[in-house]
Amino acid sequence: MRIIAGTHRGRRYLPPKDDPRNGKITRPITGRVKQSLFDRLWSMGVLPHEAGDDDEKPSGGNPGVRVLDLFCGTGSLGLEALSRGAGHCTFVDMDRDAVGRLERNLAELDLTDRARIVKASALNPIWLAQLKPESLGLIFLDPPYALAEDEQGRSDLARLMSDLTKSASSDCVLVCRTPRHVTPQTADGWTGPTSHSYGSMTLHFFERE
Repeated sequence: MRIIAGTHRGRRYLPPKDDPRNGKITRPITGRVKQSLFDRLWSMGVLPHEAGDDDEKPSGGNPGVRVLDLFCGTGSLGLEALSRGAGHCTFVDMDRDAVGRLERNLAELDLTDRARIVKASALNPIWLAQLKPESLGLIFLDPPYALAEDEQGRSDLARLMSDLTKSASSDCVLVCRTPRHVTPQTADGWTGPTSHSYGSMTLHFFERE
């Protein structure tokens, strides 16, 4: 897998490891969908645009924004955000192998000092105390498809979104990825979603009320 734009454009990183014996099948976001996602975030003023051929750094947008990447796996979305000008990213995942690969990715890309890894279930509210109030400008919520498709799982995700409002800035954007046929529940403190489908997946954009 590669970072597609920004200061680390073209750099490779380790993807998640599938384990079919344990039912662990990952569905990485494709480069085309990732490009569309980050173009949209730039148009919303959340992130700088990717650097051009004559530019040293991404331009415009909100440089230095703090990002939260939930169910992060090996960090695909958070790493892309850091490459495009985000100041810091907190990565949350409970899978030991994925976290180990993420640590290697951050080290290889020399991004360890701009990141923090929380080894925990994203649905466990205890780790939320580590976030500063109103500090986040962008949140990626990329739950396993099985969780997003489950009625109780969607309720748990909506509760998590509501809990995150304390740490979200007034102009924070939350992006949730689900299977195409699934729409997340609405959550207190967020407007939306505005949804865009790509093949078998849909990206849902929520904005802080």
